[in-house]
Amino acid sequence: MNREGPVHLVFKKALLVLFVALLSACEPRDVQPGLWLSGEEVVRRVDNWQFTDQVEEVFIETRPWYGLPHSTTIWCVAYQGSLFIGSYGEEKKNWEVNLQTEPHARLKIDNDLYGVVVTKVVDQSLTAQLDQAYNAKYDMAEVFGDEIPDWWFYRVEQYSP
Repeated sequence: MNREGPVHLVFKKALLVLFVALLSACEPRDVQPGLWLSGEEVVRRVDNWQFTDQVEEVFIETRPWYGLPHSTTIWCVAYQGSLFIGSYGEEKKNWEVNLQTEPHARLKIDNDLYGVVVTKVVDQSLTAQLDQAYNAKYDMAEVFGDEIPDWWFYRVEQYSP
């Protein structure tokens, strides 16, 4: 005899709706983080990331310790053909914390997905040059006013999985 009553069936349907909603709301929106990124996997090697000069925001998907991916919207800049992403603020963002233990990530640029390895830039001279490149691409005074925060940067290098 089946003991599933109407309440149990409603609960099952609610779980199914929640699961479908979770899958459909995977990508980040503005400051709202997401989960999996979708798009076309890029297998060709990118030798020059200058095409990102025309791209305002990109998405990064990192791999936290708990297994579900974490994705968010970030800014990027191409400098001497290489790609860099930046961060600011007093506390590290979730994506930065995730990269400390797992530097492999995915970037979504337009509808293309790139497998990448992300490493922090420690060279102060390069950091100063990247700061200038960021200021040239993004109007920091318009975004932050008179209190432009200090930035640190990460080098993005493509890898083949």
